[in-house]
Amino acid sequence: MYTLKKIFLALTVKEKVVFVGAAILFIISGLTLFGLGLAKSTEAVPAAGGRYAEGVVGQPIYINPVIASNEIDRGLVKLVFSNIQDIADKIDVSPDGRIWKIRLKTDLHWQDGEKLTSDDVIFTIQKIQDQETNSPFFGEWQGVAAQRLSELELQLSLVNPYAFFSDTLKNLYILPKHLFADVPPANWRLSDYNLKPIGSGPYKFLSYDKRTDGFIYMYRLAAWDKYFGDKSLIQNFDFQLFSNADDLINNFNSGAIDGIAGIEPAEIAQIKRPYENISFRLPNYYAVFLNQSKSVPLKDVAVRQALTLATDKENIINSVLGGRGSIDAGPIPEGAPYYNPGIETATNSLELASATLDAAGWKIDASGTREKTIGKTKVPLELNLSVPQIDFLTQTADILRQEWQRVGFKINIVSQPINDITDNTIKNRDYEMLLFGNVLGRSSDLFSFWHSSERFYPGLNLAIYNNKTADPLIESIRQNLDNTNRTDQFNKLLSIIMNDYPAVFLYSPDYLYLASKNLHGVESGFLSDPSDIFTTANKWYLKTARVLK
Repeated sequence: MYTLKKIFLALTVKEKVVFVGAAILFIISGLTLFGLGLAKSTEAVPAAGGRYAEGVVGQPIYINPVIASNEIDRGLVKLVFSNIQDIADKIDVSPDGRIWKIRLKTDLHWQDGEKLTSDDVIFTIQKIQDQETNSPFFGEWQGVAAQRLSELELQLSLVNPYAFFSDTLKNLYILPKHLFADVPPANWRLSDYNLKPIGSGPYKFLSYDKRTDGFIYMYRLAAWDKYFGDKSLIQNFDFQLFSNADDLINNFNSGAIDGIAGIEPAEIAQIKRPYENISFRLPNYYAVFLNQSKSVPLKDVAVRQALTLATDKENIINSVLGGRGSIDAGPIPEGAPYYNPGIETATNSLELASATLDAAGWKIDASGTREKTIGKTKVPLELNLSVPQIDFLTQTADILRQEWQRVGFKINIVSQPINDITDNTIKNRDYEMLLFGNVLGRSSDLFSFWHSSERFYPGLNLAIYNNKTADPLIESIRQNLDNTNRTDQFNKLLSIIMNDYPAVFLYSPDYLYLASKNLHGVESGFLSDPSDIFTTANKWYLKTARVLK
């Protein structure tokens, strides 16, 4: 080292500069080669750590898997509680589909240390079935008897086989019996455990902050290190809550929050920071449901067909949804189980719509509106379109009015607050045409939406559809345990419904999730419910580490 120093001091100034430059270049080259070698021999893998903040408009109310009803509650349930299929070691089904035997995994515990057993599962089911609990899942569990076989085993007996019962199980998140057994169901909504839940899922409740008026503005979860499944990679998962969308977006732009679920396409233009836009499909669709009992013209299948022919669905999706959605040809949207892309849909054609009306005797009068003499009465082709006062739906209604009037319809838009639509208009079936959405759920079971027994409240058959061929087919599908044959039945049913033109099927909006660029592990796909985005949150990650390949 001393000799090297003597040599360096003996150099001229110019030689010293060259020597130092060469040394620096040598060091940089060495580091570069080391980095390249490291990159080739290692790979980045997800690592634990970090804090993630989800932004939400609204409030948590009942973080309880039996009574959770809003989207925030359902999302938190899926982070804090466990699903029956997650905690099951084995599920056996009898050949006739009526007996389901479930064995739980061993060494399952609640986050307070108590043991999770078959008693908790049976208690959860029985409380869903209890009318006093007022569970939103009440209808799904009628006709199911739960029986304890052992501490880890139980049996579910169905009165009739139900082809989609496995989907029902996927929605069953287990409630701790030891915390709720002594409380009357009518008092459950008073329980502190609704906001301070104790579950068995990948995250556990940590704390929340609220204003003096009771508004909860921060809700904190932490990864539970004793979770029986894959441990959560993100260590702290916060929900920051807002009273309006403007505050939500402003906080995302400022970096105070990292993700927004379910943002509307029109709101994306307000985003001012880099982000990832992850799209999902939901089993929902929007349509104009046609109530033939309220309108003479709508009894004519040619009128119903012409409405579909005169509807430019692609134009509506581009104009209203910014292109973020899919065209619907029938009552099962793209991505949902039993969706059939091969089912033909009527091609948008104003000329064909006009020709269809002409052939059915609907003639244009001097005012440009069609009419037809039925019996001895001239009936104008005038229809009232009811629509909730929701921006994208009112925009859709206005486009439909313009398109349909081009072929001789006179359309009157009846815009109402959403509560009036649901509490009065739908409940009393007091509409001629209704622009509204259906959410099929996980299985695509069409019974509630298209069986004639569901035509009146509380049924969901908004088209008041009644087809004597469709009804037995819908019933048979529900009990058909042969998936291939069931698919054929679905295709036949879809053709029957579409040929009747009971509704003008429009579109399924994409479900959009905006997140910061450092979030990884979120994969787009199909969600049975918006809250299902959190079912894989334990696999999301913010940090990476390099390991040898």
